[in-house]
Amino acid sequence: MAPCQAACPAGVDIRGYLHFLKEGKLAEAVSLVRDSLPFPAITGRICFHPCESACTREAIDESVNINGLERFVGDLYLPARAVPEPVLHAAKIAVIGSGPAGLSAAYFLRKMGYRVTVFEALSKLGGSLRTKVPELRLPRSIIDKQVKYIREMGVEFRTGKLLGAALTLDRAVHAGFKILFIATGTLPTGLPRGVRESLNSVDPETFQTRIPHVFAGGALVLGKVPVVKVIAAARKAALSIARFLGQDEERAEARSVVKNLPGKGIKKKPRQKSRDAWSNDTARREACRCLHCGGRAHIAYPDDCMTCFECELECPSQAITVHPFKEEFPPTIDYSRFAKGS
Repeated sequence: MAPCQAACPAGVDIRGYLHFLKEGKLAEAVSLVRDSLPFPAITGRICFHPCESACTREAIDESVNINGLERFVGDLYLPARAVPEPVLHAAKIAVIGSGPAGLSAAYFLRKMGYRVTVFEALSKLGGSLRTKVPELRLPRSIIDKQVKYIREMGVEFRTGKLLGAALTLDRAVHAGFKILFIATGTLPTGLPRGVRESLNSVDPETFQTRIPHVFAGGALVLGKVPVVKVIAAARKAALSIARFLGQDEERAEARSVVKNLPGKGIKKKPRQKSRDAWSNDTARREACRCLHCGGRAHIAYPDDCMTCFECELECPSQAITVHPFKEEFPPTIDYSRFAKGS
């Protein structure tokens, strides 16, 4: 795994989407980002970008402007309409709160095929993104467009619904919701005693409360943490909910991180300083500064390679990952697995 991806709380495949940008494949780039981040136009503006501090390029000249590229990708597809996700499961899920945790959980659950309804106490959606982040840093129009995209996916939104008042746990159950995901930021008032107590003991791995069908996330569980960490936790909670409902969702596997990539022979290239108003050419030039850490190995005889994955399956160190489109994105060999003591 590249150091930038390892440093990203959401685990975004940065090397992958920068490769697509380098090739001019913008749709593929945004699709790959959205596998881990629901709204790159937002995180591209407010993320603390630890990925850049881990960037190997910094040892040569300056780190790649990953945050700027993320914002470019997000802004480029802001006008795009979402394709409605098909309903694959009968279970209905209620998400309480439309902040970054609630919106993210709704996004990932909808992508998995669940029917999701988001309840928000305020008249406008966005939660802390709208109420706590300055307009100058995060224009409200950006929030509205990202919410619109999630709505077009098939997520239902109901505003003016306060948990404990207009919406109680019993009413949610009677309305047919199998799961309640509480992401209100602060502990809601008016909750039944058992539910209130259960929110004080949330499992840090599954985000499940002591009440089996009630999960919780966001600042309510994590405290005050960066938005990207809230998003990562919401995705983890969504996967836990899917497993609870009987879906065999894959767990992320631990992967070693590439270190000490040689920098000899690499020419210095100036970093794009700005983070806004990028052209396609500007983004491509910045993406080309990426060293594609991870020890990419070119196939010596590409015409003979049948992409049979035999090398990947037989490698005793499990160090080879073959990309199905080998001509465009060669197989990855993680050389750090061969490091002494690993």
